[in-house]
Amino acid sequence: MYDISDDLQIFYDTHVRLGTIRRQQLATYRDLNITRLKNGLNDLAKETGRPHSHPYDWKNQGGYAMHTLNQDPKGDNDYDIDVSLIFHKDEIPEDPLKARQRVRDALCKRCTNFTKEPESRTNAVTIWYAEGYHIDFAIYRTYIDNLGIKRIEHASTEWKRRDPMEVNDWFSKCVATLSPKASQTLGYYPKVEDGQMRRIVRFLKRFCRSRTSWSLPGGMIVSALVAESGIYTANSERDDLALYNTMVALRNRLKASCHVYNPVDTSQELTGKTEVLNQVTRLRDRLDTAISKLSVLFDESKCTREKARFAWDWIFNHEFWAKKESTKGTIKAELSAVTGYSVTVRCDLAKRENGPIYEQYLSGSSVLPKGVALKFSVISTNVPPLPLYSVQWIVDNEGDEAGEAKQLYWESSDSGTTIWTSTAFKGTHRMTCQIKKEGRVMAQAVHIVKITASGNSRISGSSNRGFG
Repeated sequence: MYDISDDLQIFYDTHVRLGTIRRQQLATYRDLNITRLKNGLNDLAKETGRPHSHPYDWKNQGGYAMHTLNQDPKGDNDYDIDVSLIFHKDEIPEDPLKARQRVRDALCKRCTNFTKEPESRTNAVTIWYAEGYHIDFAIYRTYIDNLGIKRIEHASTEWKRRDPMEVNDWFSKCVATLSPKASQTLGYYPKVEDGQMRRIVRFLKRFCRSRTSWSLPGGMIVSALVAESGIYTANSERDDLALYNTMVALRNRLKASCHVYNPVDTSQELTGKTEVLNQVTRLRDRLDTAISKLSVLFDESKCTREKARFAWDWIFNHEFWAKKESTKGTIKAELSAVTGYSVTVRCDLAKRENGPIYEQYLSGSSVLPKGVALKFSVISTNVPPLPLYSVQWIVDNEGDEAGEAKQLYWESSDSGTTIWTSTAFKGTHRMTCQIKKEGRVMAQAVHIVKITASGNSRISGSSNRGFG
């Protein structure tokens, strides 16, 4: 296979790996919100006259703890920070839902600059910030049972026995055991750096997020799959060979079955929800295409450095590998230059359709979670009111989720100067407002909405079809 391993290492260091500065910044966000939580619990204690104890400990979880968290490919700060909050059993409500709601209420007391209010979800309390990042606080309780054994339980649909460090410890052990490592006794010194398996996981996570239109599985599922026996294919000479061979093994595994289970609790299926199973099915199909694109690397007589970089560019979809020619803006001419008329549109955020507005959303300014109500309004236009004009709203959605829901495109007839919709599908999407007279477009404005994969796509009181 054509050797592009040096380029892959540069790409990893500069565009994949999170890096110390970003990692410290996310730690600052985490620490700030833990402090806000504690202050919010104090506020609730004063209001109710009853104790609201602080967590006595917390632990990093997820990609941050496993050191597989990558840079956001699109630069939108779409980072997921997972934190476990650990309480003594007698200092947290007995009902797991009420335990999560207490944490949510405490965060509401002190947190600001939300794109959506803190939400008590099935397995965590989530807060989404306008800067793009979101934090999942998982709630745990500890106690000593009748046998004198310390127990720890997670607040989910019920209290479930689960150690917040178990997944982190499992993954660290996998990386240390399966990655090539030096042996002075055997005189064996691999050419690749330590921890190759972790880099392969990072590369595959980067592949899964290489297109905003793709809806592929998250880091936990990718990590679980790579760690399965026979999937990660170590190579002591080159990372690019290890990555390619792992992609092939993973594709073959998914052709046999797309179901994935928690590696530390095989009774828990990670693909239990249809939405998640569909993501893994798409990963199988994307890998099939990717492996085909990389076939040029094995044509020793014809493959050149340029062709090799072009092939890897399809995998990662990044300008590091091949310069992209931008065609955006070349097709669309400024309509106002032709007609002399313009229209200005505003997008506002609400918890539910027709609910109170809590924030304005500027076009393409940040990523929004699913489950946010969007109110689009015509703020101003210089199109003459007579003869009467009509307003048409057009939605162009992108991506796997919108495609499967058959909502890649929809438009409204004359619905007035305001329309409600909601964030329902992952991707980058367009709302176009057209002012028409006698069938002719007199003025037009486009508003970009970016949606992340997290959140609840259902909106209370929503009657419109989903928006990006």
